[in-house]
Amino acid sequence: MNTLSHTIKFFFGLEAPASQVTSKESEVLLKYLPARGVVVELGCFEGSTTALLATNTEATLYSIDPFFSGRLGVSYGEWIAKLHSRRSRTRNVRFLKGFSFDQARHFSESIDFLFVDADHRFEAVQQDWNDWFPKVKAGGIIAMHDSKVAENSPDRLGSMDFYDNFLSQLPKVTEIDGVDSLVVLRKI
Repeated sequence: MNTLSHTIKFFFGLEAPASQVTSKESEVLLKYLPARGVVVELGCFEGSTTALLATNTEATLYSIDPFFSGRLGVSYGEWIAKLHSRRSRTRNVRFLKGFSFDQARHFSESIDFLFVDADHRFEAVQQDWNDWFPKVKAGGIIAMHDSKVAENSPDRLGSMDFYDNFLSQLPKVTEIDGVDSLVVLRKI
């Protein structure tokens, strides 16, 4: 995808924000989204899922992403995410620019719903888990994207190895749902 071309088309309403979250995965995310509380999304990309979640809850949604700049020094993903959020009339989104591990150090709220879709390397997912899982309330939901090989995620990723080798054996959570590459867990 040509990033500048896509951004221009998005600006004029000719293209939607890019997303790898399928419609089935979106339905499952919305099924477990709390009506109120605190929602944290690790990995915003272009804000498609951010706006979807924010428009379906009164919870405060913290969307965390480093929003890397491109060759021209502009973060098109950040620009698209924020404009899409405004166009979607969200009032409950707080964009936190930075790496999830840096943001975790300063984040003190208890989390009702955590959506992990950031860096997919094994070590990065493990660090996200270690940093953010303790902040999730007992009974809270953790949704992990790209945890299973699926049509929308056909290549083997570190997040899949993390799920297979760590999460599936963890006694502190129970798997309650999933579709395509998404896995949904409840903290015990």
